[in-house]
Amino acid sequence: MRAVAIDFETANEQRSSPCSIGLAWIDNGIITSIEHHYIRPPDMRFSGFNISIHGITPDHVRNSNEFPDVIATLKSKLNGHAVLAHNASFDVSVIRSTCDYYEIEYPEFDYLCTLKLSQKVWPALMSHRLKDLCYELGIEFKHHDASEDAYACANIALNAAKITNSNCLNSLSNNNGVILGKLWRDGYSPCSSPSAPRTESDILGELPKNYFNIKTEDIENRISNKVIVFSGALERFTRTEAKILSESLGAKVSGSVSKKTDYLVVGPGAGSKLKDAEKHGVQVLTEDEWLALIG
Repeated sequence: MRAVAIDFETANEQRSSPCSIGLAWIDNGIITSIEHHYIRPPDMRFSGFNISIHGITPDHVRNSNEFPDVIATLKSKLNGHAVLAHNASFDVSVIRSTCDYYEIEYPEFDYLCTLKLSQKVWPALMSHRLKDLCYELGIEFKHHDASEDAYACANIALNAAKITNSNCLNSLSNNNGVILGKLWRDGYSPCSSPSAPRTESDILGELPKNYFNIKTEDIENRISNKVIVFSGALERFTRTEAKILSESLGAKVSGSVSKKTDYLVVGPGAGSKLKDAEKHGVQVLTEDEWLALIG
């Protein structure tokens, strides 16, 4: 298999603010090289929330090239190449949003989301987020370092290829029922994994049998009647699943942040809702913090 795994870190809630890109190159089924580039975001605005995740500050990127120069050096390598990304909807949207900001053409490649792939290959796992999946597969890496995350993504694809006897991106997607995404100079089609819609009964039925018996009164008091808003790409749940789970605990899920909101739960690519949360003094939680809150 020949491919390249990519990963971006962003400076703030805008997807057009990449501050770091990591790449892990696969040739003949082996990771042959890993590279990393800092990127100076357009307005050098860094969110404290993003810094707390990846540790990149303005000082790290002050003397780095902006996105057009970085992507120009990589474009010839990416064009026509098979690209991998874990939660590819985020990483590809970073490319699209930033190219749109600078009014430059997109690179052109087919891509496969290893998050969607892993859900097909290892359906019994409780979580397919990068950190949890790598723990299950014995892949050691430093999370939220772009080059390390790209390395982890590449390893996931290689593990999946071995298990499913796949020797290229097309066979890896075809053998596992995942449709490749495609990016071209002025458009894209997403990577998808068609399946039957999951009902509320399906989702609640996947919780541990004693789930509702082990909730403590303290957890119920913290969650019941609280107004929750979700923003960004969740890794453990879809938005529908997160809504159903929250409401099963007595919370109220809203689509917008206001002064009545109790918690904003954010994932990668969280947008303007973060600003609204700051404006109204709403407590912001990561997905992990939210899961800890609900026990």
